[in-house]
Amino acid sequence: MKLMLTYSRRLWLLWLLLILGLCLTGAFQLLIHRIDPPLTAQLRIISIIQQLLMFMLPASICALLSTRLPADLLGVRRLPSWKMLLVALLTLLASIPVMNALVQICELLPWPPQVLTEEAENQRTINLMIGNGGVADTLLALCVVAVLPALCEELFFRGALQNLLRSKPMSAHLAVWLAAICFSLLHAQPVGFIPRILLGAGFGYVALWSGSLWTAIACHMLNNSLVVITQQAGMNPDALGLSTPALSVASAIMTAAGLYIIWRNYSRSMPSSM
Repeated sequence: MKLMLTYSRRLWLLWLLLILGLCLTGAFQLLIHRIDPPLTAQLRIISIIQQLLMFMLPASICALLSTRLPADLLGVRRLPSWKMLLVALLTLLASIPVMNALVQICELLPWPPQVLTEEAENQRTINLMIGNGGVADTLLALCVVAVLPALCEELFFRGALQNLLRSKPMSAHLAVWLAAICFSLLHAQPVGFIPRILLGAGFGYVALWSGSLWTAIACHMLNNSLVVITQQAGMNPDALGLSTPALSVASAIMTAAGLYIIWRNYSRSMPSSM
């Protein structure tokens, strides 16, 4: 795939478009506050604008300006095999106990009170966006919290950023982890920083080894959908954490096994890439 901009210009363009999207999101946020719709509606509208302006549009514009084959650069032209998609989704489900355990460990660290206050406020915002209404409200929450973020964030971090990093001779592993670190940094939540890096790296490897960004989008969508469903149902999402260490160990083993299966499929089809 021939790229039309230099390596540094491609990356600078992506980040400049992200910053522009951030500024435009802030302007729209001020406008929405002046209109003053209900708080839940405000948060959902701002979230939609943020996802489109900060992630989807920068990734799409950068891909269009960087190559005549933007779908190939973003990894969305090729659909994953149903087997690899199923393995990826089952791997995500298997990872829930160990990821919840890691989140609980991070929460036990001696964070400054200001950080804990900000984390509580972030969680309150997420809870408000999810809501606790009926079927229609749940479907809307799934669209805003699960479907749109999965699509937009994966297009930016794994579709554009990770693949642009790899467009210059660079270890695929380094590109995956750099994109995952940026993914976690932009969420600006210190307590969940490490778990979110691991989650982002998982999405990165799934996209890389399955050969399709749609696999990572599906996993991201499932992950966020589970958050919406557990809250709507009044369930504790951390119920399988440190209280069941044996299950957490089994979860880690099954997660590693799932990733290994996806990697083996990739290494067999492209042995020269590893």
